[in-house]
Amino acid sequence: MRARISNDQISARIARVRRGLVLRANSLLITIYGDAIAPRRQAVWLGSLITLMELFGLSSRLVRTSAFRLSADDWFTATRIGRRSFYGLSDTGLQRVQHADRRIYEFDLPAWDGHWTLALLDLKMRASARQHLRRELLWEGFGQVLPNLYAHPHADPLSLKEILKAAQAEDQVAVLQASSIEGYSRKPLQAIMLDTFKLMEVELAWKQFIARFAPVVEYLADLSQAEAFFVRTLLIHEYRRVLLRDPNLPEALLPAGWPGIQARALCETLYRGLLNNSESFLHTLVETPEGPLMATPLSVSLRLA
Repeated sequence: MRARISNDQISARIARVRRGLVLRANSLLITIYGDAIAPRRQAVWLGSLITLMELFGLSSRLVRTSAFRLSADDWFTATRIGRRSFYGLSDTGLQRVQHADRRIYEFDLPAWDGHWTLALLDLKMRASARQHLRRELLWEGFGQVLPNLYAHPHADPLSLKEILKAAQAEDQVAVLQASSIEGYSRKPLQAIMLDTFKLMEVELAWKQFIARFAPVVEYLADLSQAEAFFVRTLLIHEYRRVLLRDPNLPEALLPAGWPGIQARALCETLYRGLLNNSESFLHTLVETPEGPLMATPLSVSLRLA
């Protein structure tokens, strides 16, 4: 028998965190899997997913449709045991969320050695392949300087290799390294960065993130398990959404008073305070083919190390 959970379990002051957000079931499921399920490498009963998504006011029909679509898009793999359907991440889906993990839970701004990684795409690459690769590079934090040139100040070589291999573009992308030449002004570079990475839009998004989640710090100790999961999921969901647009530039390349620094610290503080209660909620409600969800993996705890 599936437990009944509803958004009535969320107090009015906590429900305000959701106000104004347009939550799409596909995207919210990916957030839940990336944040809570992927580290366990388990499949989850569809009934459990429906229960979790009820907290956010999403219907069972939407959840069923989204799980089916995510399977068709090679995010999920579906397994049927008796009359129950279980959904786990596919190999491709797991790789995608692992790439995201490296950015989401790196709460400190990275050190920078002054070098840039450049990805130069072959102009003869098929348009569909180029569009797919563009999406993956932007998510990884590359900025599009020219139609076929992407730049990143501290790219992860392993992630870039995996992206090129998955896109079957290893022979169509030249990967180069560049650095500023001493004696030349950095002002043009800062202006290029502002435009290339659309930093004014990102700055506004971080300020909105802070305004939405900062009040929750006051209530952290009073949240129920359901509320802790509710806030944790929305926190990572919105943080991930802004990170998709933030190039994660080193502090030396950012405008003074950059709100992304405060947003990172806020996210880490809240995540630390929400983790135990939200994990207890998941252990109580989520069913897998092996039984209850496994205990909190070390990899989750290490996000806060």
